Amino acid sequence: MAKNLKSTQRREREREELREQILDVAMNILIKEGYDAVTIRRLADEIAYTPGALYSYFKDKEEIIFALVLRAAKHLTSVFRAVESINNPLERLWAIGRAYITFAMEHQEYYDLMFIMSTPIQKMAETEYTEGHAAFFILRSTVHDCMQQGYLPKADDDVAAFAMWSFVHGSVSLMIRKRMTMIPEEKYQDILDGAFSFLMSVMLPKHPEPDATVLVKAEKKRKKK
Repeated sequence: MAKNLKSTQRREREREELREQILDVAMNILIKEGYDAVTIRRLADEIAYTPGALYSYFKDKEEIIFALVLRAAKHLTSVFRAVESINNPLERLWAIGRAYITFAMEHQEYYDLMFIMSTPIQKMAETEYTEGHAAFFILRSTVHDCMQQGYLPKADDDVAAFAMWSFVHGSVSLMIRKRMTMIPEEKYQDILDGAFSFLMSVMLPKHPEPDATVLVKAEKKRKKK
């Protein structure tokens, strides 16, 4: 019985490893050649499997792309979870903004897939996408706490969280898609950081950014997990 259990566990592990390999190859093709280049046949050729074998892992191309979206969403959620434990909501709000910008610029292919490409949208609408919503809920909760403690003016939680998210999203999207050609690329990070600081200073004129060690500690905590 123990032998059968070990054999089952090994097969499950091997299956999961192959699934991740398929996703890694798909992501690599997506980055280098674009959405249209990702096909079941192409993936089968890349990993030396038959197309039929791949269909036992993913029923179609959309499911593969959606699995990549979920992978990216889990990464972003882990970034937000790391700062969620910061007790002071004002410090947490600053940390969330900085962490979001860092995630977007360091993982541009994930960000593009999650928030800019239109191809996975239909699948996201048809499937329970709780992982993709988690980061927004953390932001919304933080904004709510800030309003309750008087750091932000009272407003609808969804409206306030959406306003903040859309500002930062617009900023990083312009940079990732290189729509700001009037700005040297080496200055992108400084511009993004400065724009976020400007937004926060307008909303919170009496509350400057906390010490950067808050975010550093949160990032170290996330990496230990």
